[in-house]
Amino acid sequence: MREELIEELPFPAVISEVIKSEEEPQHKILYFNTEFYKKFPFISDSTGLFLEELFGPVFAEPGLSYFSYENQNFYVFNVPADTNKKLHFFVEESEWLRFPHWFHRDRLASLGKLAGEISHELNNPLSGILLYANLLKEELPQDSPHHLWVDRIIALTQRCKTIARGLLDFGKPEKGKCEWIDLNWLLKKVYELVKGYPLFRHINFSWKLYENLPAFYGNRVQIEQVILNIFTNAAEAMKGKGEIFIKTGIKNDHIVIKITDTGPGIPKEVMPYIFDPFFTTKEKNKGTGLGLSICHGIVKKHKGFMRVYNTKQAGACFEVHFPLYTREALREDDL
Repeated sequence: MREELIEELPFPAVISEVIKSEEEPQHKILYFNTEFYKKFPFISDSTGLFLEELFGPVFAEPGLSYFSYENQNFYVFNVPADTNKKLHFFVEESEWLRFPHWFHRDRLASLGKLAGEISHELNNPLSGILLYANLLKEELPQDSPHHLWVDRIIALTQRCKTIARGLLDFGKPEKGKCEWIDLNWLLKKVYELVKGYPLFRHINFSWKLYENLPAFYGNRVQIEQVILNIFTNAAEAMKGKGEIFIKTGIKNDHIVIKITDTGPGIPKEVMPYIFDPFFTTKEKNKGTGLGLSICHGIVKKHKGFMRVYNTKQAGACFEVHFPLYTREALREDDL
């Protein structure tokens, strides 16, 4: 492996030689790039040392590992290279969400195509259910108690169609109708939608909304889906009991929505994967793992970004950042 290749990498990297032993194999440092030295300047000359001596036994298994060093948390990718060599990338935890996604770009393209095909397959039966439910509603007497049931069937079917459209957007992003949105109002609207659900009946919502929050230009239905998904994930993490804090504000020319829960937080070993498609920690048949991936795609399409971290109180916090547009600067064809 050529040393100049890792010198061009924008994050710390090391080439190691795998030394076999009776116990765990050890990884002798052959070369490290400038970024590694910048991140660990106190290791002036680590060539000839073993990575395990410096950071612990986290380099044997290929793939992603996690470790702490000098009160800082890091992720490390271990990639087998030559017969007895490995390449190791180091990413500080605070920088993780900005780590480039070129590792799984091809995988995302394939999954996107599959998601689009699933969406088309779902839309036909859902349209049929919606049609027959509306026909049934028209046939019911005005005083029939079954109107409530039919209305719920219609509402839930429409929600399923929205999810199917989200799958289609995941597979093949399409331009949607955009408008100026009051995000404070939209947050309240989603709350009114979910507060009657059994999952939310024992959850208290606390609000700290920025007065005169500037309007945001985007697709209302898609952003509503992002908020709904985060609310639902928070409620499920708290098992239907706890508190959700919603805060809006302005920071660095962005509108920021912060949604924090009082749940157990997100395990550190799970954190790197939460925006990956089809990754879920839910029990079998309880989730697809597409929710946050679709949300991430929606926010990114609106030129924004998402952050997630655990609070000091152990709950999880999701931040959604949208650019602060002005009517003069906005170009609709950018969305």
